[in-house]
Amino acid sequence: MITPRFSLKQDENTVTINIRAPYCSLKELDVNVEGDNFLFTCSPYYLRLKLPGILEENDNFHSAFDTDKGEFSFTYDKAIPGEFFPDLDLITKLLEKKVVVNSGERKIEILSSSTSDDNSEDLYKDDLHTGRYGFGLRGGYNFKFVSSEFKDVFEVDPFKTDLQTRRTLRIQEEKQKFSPDHYIADFCENEEIKEFINLKLPCISKTDIQFNDRELDFLKELHNIQYSLTDEEECFCRNGLVDILYGYCYDRRTTYFEGTCESGWTICKLSATLCWFEGFLTLKEAVISAFRRSLIYPLYREFNLSESILKDLKCLFQLGPKQITKCLINMYDIFLGGSCMRYVLNNLYIKDYIIYVMQRDEKFWNNLNDELEKIVIRKCDLGLDLESIERALLCEDNLEEKIKRLTLNSETDETDSDDEVSSETDISTESEPDCTSISEHKEIS
Repeated sequence: MITPRFSLKQDENTVTINIRAPYCSLKELDVNVEGDNFLFTCSPYYLRLKLPGILEENDNFHSAFDTDKGEFSFTYDKAIPGEFFPDLDLITKLLEKKVVVNSGERKIEILSSSTSDDNSEDLYKDDLHTGRYGFGLRGGYNFKFVSSEFKDVFEVDPFKTDLQTRRTLRIQEEKQKFSPDHYIADFCENEEIKEFINLKLPCISKTDIQFNDRELDFLKELHNIQYSLTDEEECFCRNGLVDILYGYCYDRRTTYFEGTCESGWTICKLSATLCWFEGFLTLKEAVISAFRRSLIYPLYREFNLSESILKDLKCLFQLGPKQITKCLINMYDIFLGGSCMRYVLNNLYIKDYIIYVMQRDEKFWNNLNDELEKIVIRKCDLGLDLESIERALLCEDNLEEKIKRLTLNSETDETDSDDEVSSETDISTESEPDCTSISEHKEIS
C-alpha cells in the first residue's frame, strides 16, 4: 500500500485533513474516525493517523473530492471546542507507530511510545569499545562491511578507534591544519568577509513556516520511530544536532543563503559529528568544536564571521522544530547530490535527526534555547592561540609604522639641512663686495 501525501489544518472548532490520492479506486474508499484515530483506505492508498486530540464524526462532518487534483478533504469537529492540536504540521509524528527491527549491531528500540527507564550513570563508560557511530552513536545499519568505501567522507574508522582516541586524533589534526597565515590574511583583508557579516537573515516568522509538496512527500515516507535513548545518547543527539546545524548556517551565510556545489563538503567538514563520529556531552563542547573548525578548514576564516554564524544558529533554533526540519530536509538533498558519496550521512544521521526533531516537546526546545543563548565563545576557548597571533601582528604593524616614521623624519631632517645650506650660500653670496665695481670706482676717482 502507498502512503498518500497529506496535510492537516485547524481552526478553533474543526480539523481538516487533506489527502492527495490521484490514482485511487473510489469504489474502495473507506474513511473512519474513532477518538484520536483516523483511518483512510482507498486502493492503492492507506493512511492511519494518531492525532493529538479527539475528533467527532457528527452532522457537521464534511467531505469533498477534487477530481482534477485527485485530492480528498475531510473536516471534523473537535470533541472539545477551542482545543489546540499541537504539531499538526509535523506529519511524520502523526503516522501510526511502526515496529522496525534492524539486523546488525544497531541498538534502536522502536516498539511503542513508552520511554526507556534506563539511565546512564557513567557517561563514556563504553569508550573502550569501538563501533560507535551514527545517530546517537548507536551503531548499526550494517555499516561495518562498507565503511572502507567512504574514506573521502569520514576521517576515522569507527571500528578501529574508540571515542577518546577519535577526539585526540581530531584535535591533533586540527592543530596541524590550522594556518596562522590564512587567519592573518582574513583578519587584515576582510572586505568580502565584512559583506557576509552584514548580510541580513531572511525574515521568517514562526507562523509563516510551511512545508512545500516536496517536503510533505519526504516526511510521509519516514517511519514514526520512538527512540529509546539513554542519557548519554540523548546528549550525543542533542549536541550533535547543534554541531551539524552550525556547519549548515556557515554554508548559508557564506553563499548568500543560496548554497553551492561545495555545500556538502562545508557542512560535513565543519561538523565533527559527521566526519569524525564525534560525541559531545555538553552543548558548549559542540559549539566550540564547530566554531573552531570554521577557522581551520573553509575558505573564509575570521572570528567575527564565526560569531555571526553562531547568532544565525541561535535564530534558527528560536524558530523551532518546523524550520529546523526544513533545514535538515534541505541538507538531505545536498548530501544526496555530489560525487563524494555523502549520501551515506543521510542514512547514518539526517533521517533519524528529522524524526528526532519532530518528537521533541516544547520543554526540550525551551531548555535548549536557554542554554544556547548563554553560550559565548572567546578566542581563548578555541585552543588556537589567536590572541597571540593577533598581538604579534599588531606589534609587527606598530614596528613597521615606527620605522616608517623614523624614515620619514630622517628624510625630513636631511631636506631641512639641505635647505639651510642652500640658504646660507645665497646669503653669503649677496654679502660679498663686488671687487670689480670698487676698482672701477677708484679709477674714476
